[in-house]
Amino acid sequence: MSSNCPNLPLCHGGLCLAPYMRNRMQMLDENQQLSQILAEQTITPYFQPIFDINSGELYGHEALSRGPKDSILHSPLALFQVAEENHKLNQLELLCREKAIAEFAKLRLSGKLFLNVSASLLNSPEHQKGMTLAILKRLNIAQHNIVMELSEQHKFEQDSPSKSTIEHYRKMGFKVAIDDLGVGYSGLQLWSEVQPEIVKIDKHFIQNIDQDAVKKEFVRAMVAIANRLGCDIIAEGIETADELNQLIKLGVQKGQGYLLG
Repeated sequence: MSSNCPNLPLCHGGLCLAPYMRNRMQMLDENQQLSQILAEQTITPYFQPIFDINSGELYGHEALSRGPKDSILHSPLALFQVAEENHKLNQLELLCREKAIAEFAKLRLSGKLFLNVSASLLNSPEHQKGMTLAILKRLNIAQHNIVMELSEQHKFEQDSPSKSTIEHYRKMGFKVAIDDLGVGYSGLQLWSEVQPEIVKIDKHFIQNIDQDAVKKEFVRAMVAIANRLGCDIIAEGIETADELNQLIKLGVQKGQGYLLG
């Protein structure tokens, strides 16, 4: 790296590229790698377990996805961000879903399988009704073990096709969950409109909850609403035993996070 260009990290043989050229080259590389990942289907699924935090029993697994190890798109954040920027998010989501279901069956994991789905995919013509059900039948996985997890960080329109797609999921026997409750666009409005069977509280409200009186009251209120509506509550991002114990005291039934596996 040339010492004459301290603010230009992409330097070779005394030649340094301007920032806009570096960004352009990086974007081209990302685009090429994304296209290759989609063409070769080199997505690796992995699973985070979800437990009943009172009994310790396994409740299910959330399916997550990574790119190839040697790729700049290895991390889920980079992978999905580049896919969204290149208008290939729906294609990537469908590939991740198919791979996750196949791996879940291969590993013979127990409990429910949580599959992430964005509002973008729900509204897309690429989302073919019956595709997921066909995969489940081929792999002998019961529909009642599938949970479609809607991210609250992407806007959900009340009158969009996504509403009918959610009802289609329910008719197929799938459960519906809202992810990341407490951040994003709609919060309680989305909860009231979708009427999910499961609500996942964002990790923002879980981190250091044992030391934060305001977070305790927020979670206490969410638990009370969930109990009245007959919803299961899952706390995301549990990292310490103190957080876990506080959540149990507040009446949270289920959780996931690094502390639990």
